[in-house]
Amino acid sequence: MMTLNLNKNKAFLLTLFIASTYIAQAQKNTVSKYNFYATLGAVFNGSINSSSSSEMANQGQTYKQYQDSVTKLETWRLTFSISAGIIYKLNRDLSLQAGLSYLVLGHQRQLNNLKYLDATYPGIGSGLGNGRVIDQTNTERSIDLNYRYQYLQIPIMFNYQFDARHSHKLNTSIGLGLGINTLLKHDINAVLSKGYTIDSEKEFFIDSTGYKASTFTANLLVGMRFDYNYTKDLKFMCQPQLAYYPASVSSNQMEANPWYFNFNVGIIYTLDNLSK
Repeated sequence: MMTLNLNKNKAFLLTLFIASTYIAQAQKNTVSKYNFYATLGAVFNGSINSSSSSEMANQGQTYKQYQDSVTKLETWRLTFSISAGIIYKLNRDLSLQAGLSYLVLGHQRQLNNLKYLDATYPGIGSGLGNGRVIDQTNTERSIDLNYRYQYLQIPIMFNYQFDARHSHKLNTSIGLGLGINTLLKHDINAVLSKGYTIDSEKEFFIDSTGYKASTFTANLLVGMRFDYNYTKDLKFMCQPQLAYYPASVSSNQMEANPWYFNFNVGIIYTLDNLSK
C-alpha cells in the first residue's frame, strides 16, 4: 500500500513538472501584445498606364488624346521608404500593424520620334517653342519624362502568423491591408535624347502643370513578415510587400496606376514593460 502511494506521488510530481515546464515555455514564446517597429525599405516601382498609340499629340488635342500619344514602354525605378509604428497582437495568431511611412515612387513615360511642331510637355522650352518641337533638323529626337511622387503614407495591415503555436526562433506571417497616402510633392524631370536640345538645354525640371497629381490616394498591400527572436524584447524583421494603386494617382484624364515592391528590414521592440 505504501509503495502504491509513493508511485502515485511520483506520477503526480512528474505531471506537475511537465506542466510547469510547458507553461513556462509557452509564456517565454508568447508574443508581446504591444510592439514598436521601425524599418528602412528599398522600393522597386513603376506604373501601369493606358497609353496606346505612338503618334504625337497635335495642337488641338486634349490631355486624354495626349496621353494616348505616349508609348507604353516603362522602366522600373529604385527609390526608398522609411516607416515606424505599432504592432498590436489581437490574439495568438493575428496582429494589427499600423504606422507612418515616407515613400518615394516614380515612373517614366517616353516620347519617341518627335517631329517638327509635335507636342512634348508644358514647361519644356519657352516662348514660341513652349512644349513643342520647333527645330527642323533631321536629328532623332526623344524625351524621357520621369515622374516622381513623395507620399506620407499610413499603412494598415492584418498579419496572420503561421507558426504562432510553436517555439521557433523565426516566425512567419502573411499580411493583407492598404495604404492611405497624402501627396507631399510631385515633380517631373524631362531628359532629352543625345544630340537634341531645346533652348540650349538638355534637361528640364518642371512641376506637375497639366498633370494634376491627386492629393489623396490609396493602394492595396499584400506581403510576408519574418521575425527573428534575438532577445526577449528585441526582434529583427524582414517584410517584403507588393502594392498596387487601383485608382489613378492623377485627377485628370492622363492616368497612371503605380505599383511597387518594398523590401523592408528593421526591428521590433516590445512595449509591454512600459505598462508595468
